[in-house]
Amino acid sequence: MRKKLLINIILFTIMAFSTVAFIGFIIWNKPHRNIKDATAVEINAVDLYRALSHDSTKTKSLFVNKIVAVIGKVKQIQKNREGAQVILLQTHIPDASVNCTMEENSTKIKAGDTIEIKGICIGYISTDEDLGLPGDVFLTRCYTTF
Repeated sequence: MRKKLLINIILFTIMAFSTVAFIGFIIWNKPHRNIKDATAVEINAVDLYRALSHDSTKTKSLFVNKIVAVIGKVKQIQKNREGAQVILLQTHIPDASVNCTMEENSTKIKAGDTIEIKGICIGYISTDEDLGLPGDVFLTRCYTTF
């Protein structure tokens, strides 16, 4: 009886591990969303910042984890720790930005240009009042649409 119970436990464990491994394999190999060709919610940088900085659940459902095409004036271009180009678009608050991490570097874009960037909106990181820093809106996997 104990031997049969032990065999059943081992078989159950193998089946459970196999199922989890298969699901993990499927998730790992899931294709990325095609940002360039996808339809996007169109909005300008100032309005996107205003909408997300007011912490509305309805607004978040419209933009967060959605593909967004943002039109705005380039405030600054920089590189992040991984060497990816990051374009900061101006908002109505002087030190706040729509922070766009690019998939491809571009030498055509300069500060002061008005451009459209398409990417996945990952949300708003709120203000740090102790340091006097406003929050930013973040987009990832971005492409210019010119």
